[in-house]
Amino acid sequence: MFRRLRSHTAPCRAETTSRSCTRAHAGTRGRRPDLPSNPDVVVIGAGAAGIAAARRLIAAGRSVVLLEAGDRIGGRAGTDTPTFGTPHDLGCAWLQGPADLPHIAYAPCIGFSLLDHRNPRSVLFVDDRRATAAERRGYAATADRIMGAIAGAGDVAVAECVATDLPFAGTVLAWLGALDHAVDYTELSTADVNALGPREANYLVREGLGRLMMRFGARLPVRLLTSATCMRWGGTPDVRIETASAGALRARACIVTASTGVLMAGGLRFVPGLPDWKAGAIADLPMGLLAKVTLQFDGQRFGLRRNEWLSCDLPANTAGEACFFLSFPHGSNLMVGFVGGRFGWALSAAGAEAAIDHALDVLSRCLGARVRCSPVRSARACSSPARQRTTAASPSSPVHTAVARPLPPQRLRPWPGSTSMPEHTAGDQAPGRRSIWRVNGGSASRICRP
Repeated sequence: MFRRLRSHTAPCRAETTSRSCTRAHAGTRGRRPDLPSNPDVVVIGAGAAGIAAARRLIAAGRSVVLLEAGDRIGGRAGTDTPTFGTPHDLGCAWLQGPADLPHIAYAPCIGFSLLDHRNPRSVLFVDDRRATAAERRGYAATADRIMGAIAGAGDVAVAECVATDLPFAGTVLAWLGALDHAVDYTELSTADVNALGPREANYLVREGLGRLMMRFGARLPVRLLTSATCMRWGGTPDVRIETASAGALRARACIVTASTGVLMAGGLRFVPGLPDWKAGAIADLPMGLLAKVTLQFDGQRFGLRRNEWLSCDLPANTAGEACFFLSFPHGSNLMVGFVGGRFGWALSAAGAEAAIDHALDVLSRCLGARVRCSPVRSARACSSPARQRTTAASPSSPVHTAVARPLPPQRLRPWPGSTSMPEHTAGDQAPGRRSIWRVNGGSASRICRP
C-alpha cells in the first residue's frame, strides 16, 4: 500500500530465524538431478511460482521437469552485481507475503541477510524542502480518508470514490496506483486494493532476491533456454509438450506458471485451444509496468538515511508521473527510483538516458542542484518486461479467478495426489503473482495460486 511517513530514528533491523533449516533445504542438496524423459509433471516457467510447484511435487514423490525459456531460473527476480559492484535486483526485490514463506527460513541457512522493511522510514518533500510536522500529519490524514473511501466502495474505479483536492492526494494516489499496483489510479479497482491487504512479511535481501531464488531452486531438474511452444492436452491420458530446442516431452500433467502477458503473446499454443471463457479471462488481465531507474553516487548521502523512502508532493493530475526513491539500500551508494503505469511505459520507450535524466531531475527538485554536481559513478535504467511487468488485479478478483478456474468437472480426469498444494511464492506484491493451473489429459484444473 501507500507508504506511511515515519520520523523515528530506530534502524530497520536485520531479521534472522531460529527455525530448522531442514525443511527449507528439502530438495536442494546435492547436484542437479538427471532430467527424466517422461516425467509425472512438466512445469513451464522457472520463476518463483514454478520453483514452488516443482519443490512441492518432488517432496510428494513425483518426477518433474521444469522448462525455462531464459538462461537462468528466478523469473522476474534477477540480481546483478557487476554493474554497480554490489548486489542490485533488476526486477522484484522484496520478499513479501505470509509470515511462513519458506524463503524466510531458508535465507539465513545459506548466510543471506534479510532486512525487515514492513515499516520503513520515509521522507516527504514539498518543492525543495522537507515537509513540516503539520504537513506530514496532513498527508497521513489524507491517506486515511482515501483508504477509508476505498474500503467502503465495493468494486468501482478508485478515481470515482476518492477526493483528489485533499492535501497530498497526488502523493497518496501515486503510491496507491502506479507504484503499488503498476497502473494509474484512474485504471485501478477498489476491489483489488481491498483484496491486497497487509503483508505479514516484507523483507529486502542484502545479497539479492534474485540470488536467493536461484539458490532456492538450485537443485531442481530444469532445462534452461527451452521454450515450450505447444501443449497438446486433449483426447489422451497424457499431455504432450513441444519445445523449440529439446523436442517433445510427455507427462501425466503440466503446470503452467507463465504470466498472462506471455500467454497473450501466443508463443505457447494449446491444442485443442482454450475455452473462450478462459482465453477471455487471460485477455482481460493485462500486464502493468513497474520500472526502476538506479543511480550510483560517490559516497554522497544528501541528508538521507539508508533504506528510507523519498517521495514528494504532486498534483493529483500528475500522480501517474511519480518517480519515488529507495535511498541507499543496505548502506550502498545506490538511489533506486521507481516509475510505473502509463508513464513507466512511456519512459521505458524513451530509453535509458531519458529515464536517468528524469530521475536526476526529480532528485534535483527535492535536494537541489548538488545532485547533478555530485559524481555519479554509473547509472542504469531497468524496465525489462520479462522482469518488471505485473498484473494489477488481486488474486481474488473475478477475472484472476477465471484464469485459474478448472474446466467443467465432468471433463476432469483425476490425477492421484494432485490436490491443492498451497506453497507460497516470493515477489514484489503483485509482481510475484502468477496464474497456475494444471492441464491433465483433456482438462484444466487449478492446483494453486500464489
